[in-house]
Amino acid sequence: MTTLDPVSETLEADLRDWVRRHGIVVWLDLDDHYGGFVDRLTQLREAGSLPYDVRTFRGSHLELMLALEPLAGGVDKTQLVVHLPGFTEDTVRTTPFLELYFAGARYRKALDTLVTEAAAGRVRPEQIAAFREQGRMTLDSADAWLAALLADAEGGLATQLRAIALPALIEDLLTGGFVARRVASIEDQSAVWDRLAAGTGLTEAWRDECLPTSTVRAEDLAFAAASWAICAEYVHDLRRPPVADRLESVRSLPRPLIDACRELAAHLRDRHADFYRRTADEAEDWLADESEATRAVDLGHTDTFRFEEDKLLKAALAALAERRWDAVRQWADARVDGASFWLRDDISRRSAWQLVADAAQLGQALTAAGTLGSLDGLDAAVEQYVARGAAVDQAHRHLEQRRLALLYPQLPEFETLRARLDGLRKLWRDWADAWARDFNQTCRQHGFLPPAALQQRTLFDDVVRPLTQESGLTALFVVDALRYEMGEELYRTLADTPATTTHLRARLAELPTVTEVGMNVLAPVADRGRLRPALANGAVQGFSTGVFSVSDPESRKRAMHDRVGGATCPWLTLEEVLTRDATSLKQAVARARLVIIQSREIDDAGEKGAGPAVFDHVMQKLRAAWRLLRDAGARRFVFTADHGFLLLDETAGPAQSHGRKVDPKRRYAYSTVAADHAGEVRVPLSELGYEAEGHLMFAESTAVYDTGQRATGFAHGGNSLQERVIPVLTVSHRAPSGGGTLQYGLTAKVQEGVAGMHCLEATVNTASQLGLDFSRSGEVELGLRVPEAPDVQVELCQTRGGARLAAGAVLATVGEAFELFFRLSGTTEARVLVELHHPGAEADVTPCTVDGRFAVTAARTVGVSPGAPARIVQRREWLESLPAGGVRQLFEHLAEHGAVTEVEVASMLGGQRAARRFAGQFEELAARVPFGVRIDVVAGVKRYVREGSSS
Repeated sequence: MTTLDPVSETLEADLRDWVRRHGIVVWLDLDDHYGGFVDRLTQLREAGSLPYDVRTFRGSHLELMLALEPLAGGVDKTQLVVHLPGFTEDTVRTTPFLELYFAGARYRKALDTLVTEAAAGRVRPEQIAAFREQGRMTLDSADAWLAALLADAEGGLATQLRAIALPALIEDLLTGGFVARRVASIEDQSAVWDRLAAGTGLTEAWRDECLPTSTVRAEDLAFAAASWAICAEYVHDLRRPPVADRLESVRSLPRPLIDACRELAAHLRDRHADFYRRTADEAEDWLADESEATRAVDLGHTDTFRFEEDKLLKAALAALAERRWDAVRQWADARVDGASFWLRDDISRRSAWQLVADAAQLGQALTAAGTLGSLDGLDAAVEQYVARGAAVDQAHRHLEQRRLALLYPQLPEFETLRARLDGLRKLWRDWADAWARDFNQTCRQHGFLPPAALQQRTLFDDVVRPLTQESGLTALFVVDALRYEMGEELYRTLADTPATTTHLRARLAELPTVTEVGMNVLAPVADRGRLRPALANGAVQGFSTGVFSVSDPESRKRAMHDRVGGATCPWLTLEEVLTRDATSLKQAVARARLVIIQSREIDDAGEKGAGPAVFDHVMQKLRAAWRLLRDAGARRFVFTADHGFLLLDETAGPAQSHGRKVDPKRRYAYSTVAADHAGEVRVPLSELGYEAEGHLMFAESTAVYDTGQRATGFAHGGNSLQERVIPVLTVSHRAPSGGGTLQYGLTAKVQEGVAGMHCLEATVNTASQLGLDFSRSGEVELGLRVPEAPDVQVELCQTRGGARLAAGAVLATVGEAFELFFRLSGTTEARVLVELHHPGAEADVTPCTVDGRFAVTAARTVGVSPGAPARIVQRREWLESLPAGGVRQLFEHLAEHGAVTEVEVASMLGGQRAARRFAGQFEELAARVPFGVRIDVVAGVKRYVREGSSS
């Protein structure tokens, strides 16, 4: 049977691949290098060993055309090689084969290229170079040469090494495998070197530079091959020639060896990260001139060396200053998504890139939004804000939230990064001011009161009441300060729910955009489009329905209940929905047509200066409440707000003066006098459809008035689109929620924190499954809370591994371990337990309290005394986590008295041996208590001393 020698075998494999991809392959062989090879292919075809037909030109055009005739036609794709010796692209055009030539794919293969491809990875590069330098070669001579070399390597370790893939060989050398145990032998060491040189193309000069002059270890061989491979990867990923002289030797590697080097580098990054890191850093030390000369535009897709990541981050920060948003976004997205090895374990660097990505996204949104300009009316302004402006405010909010969570001095390029983020704040403020001025000018021209379909006062009768007339329960969420873009974000998370119809529309909040107006007017208080406000000291206290005054939750509920009917009309807070059990919640809404859920969390947190830290948590709670109420029987939902808000950087400019500091509120002023002021707009209450005297005044821009009070960066009450455009999100379910519940368990443990962030490692495990899983790709939504201290604020910062952060929640992949990085802040320092839990009702997840306590950072907020202790419930529950007896007594003594000496420890524990055992377990035990403990030695006396509150 005909067989092929090694070079011919490589040629046939390449030809077979061409036929597989193209069908008909026309081989122009000007010098007839491959005539004998084609004859052997014909024999293989006749023997049934070749999956394609072979035809060759033997001097007669007619003979070849007749030979091809049986192969034409049929429904299957023709698999055919036509060998045309002596022909070129020009001469074939004068033959009957021209049509075939155009129908097929032209194939050509230079003999020296073929020899390199066949020998690469099997013999050393210098052996290939020596053969090619001998002069004229033929396919037969190349086959004989390579076959002889391979035959000489037969037997012993060399034969075994040829059967081992290059990554597997490096794996063996690094883990002490059977090859690693044989490198002490000079002969076997030479065989290993030959295999590495053949597989990667590394040269003897590189080997001599890398290997020690004394005894060579297995890891030394692995280092030589790995350093060569990563340098080859770098050079062939670079967009310019390398400047380092030592990299010249890797420039001319053939494609198979380049691919092998890339495969090895990727394998080491995935399987031996520490070894790769050490190797890359040492190799980088050789390339100082390369690092100095490299610019970000020179780099390719892979960050082989650490300096590449440094260059790119600096370039991205420079590009932010130049407003090249698209380039920055492209760089940042690739790194945030995990493409860079150097970000995989460096949470600080990854945090920096996430901030860069969010900054670029805001820049892109600002560019896309442009200016508002002159408009034909308020409906046009709303349309433009929904289409262009809301995306800017959402990107701005996300950046501020990320900044609060991640911008800490431990980040690389911290000062430059902070300056860039400050610059984005100014860009947003300039944009928001320009839109506010244009919007106020539109209001001057067309009136401040929009058409009825956009008015907040008609919302209940237009949207809510019709839904309550259908069978089943309707739930109305009135969310204080739920800005339109936040409603849009909520809409996106609910829109994919099966058998559900969702609609999001915008309306304009009544002026002034404050809770006392917006919350009360969400009840049906308008009479033929007019409002009768109750004023006190220039502030609206409520509205009259003609029968009673609507000014608080109870009167709002009464007005709504009177309008929709039904046996009951429950009014619940968001927390009440989330904390009731399923039975209690069902009982609470039974026999009702409408249930109202009020949430004040966004506005309360904003007024206290903690808004960005809690926005996502509130969104998570709204989704959870929606699920719970749906399970309780609600079929229709309406989410809306009383007003929006402005998220301001109070250091950007001075507050705007308006007479005495006691006269204005932060974003509006009331006056009985029709006086106009520079930089302001004025509207009589009568023009707003109010049956009242007086005038409202607003800053034309987003500026706040000087009230003499400390600013919080969160403001509302004015006439900007951010404050006035509110969401009206309706959700209608065509079927009740499914009956199946997925059951999961959680495991979690404390990990070492990074960059001022706490860290825990956790896994979601399947406990059992009841019903079908319609959740997205095996992900479970998780939250983090502090059950014993509800006042402690949790900031989710980063994830690593099998989880991601989205919309304020952790989306964890079932069965995959992940790390969660977070911060805890409160009104006083403490050490608390944290609990992972499932905040919704999609699955049955058993909460998991992490075994270990985390420090709470004291952070002063507006309206809270800095000395006020965090509210810790079940104050002594932590003692139960400690071993009973002397250990528990010892820590209780520390909690009460603040210190305990080594002599007292021995007394409590029952002797010196027990005291020594306690000292060995001290760190583990101290992690369970809600205060820090340090060890002091004073005058030779060892003491354990409590730090912080004993709670």
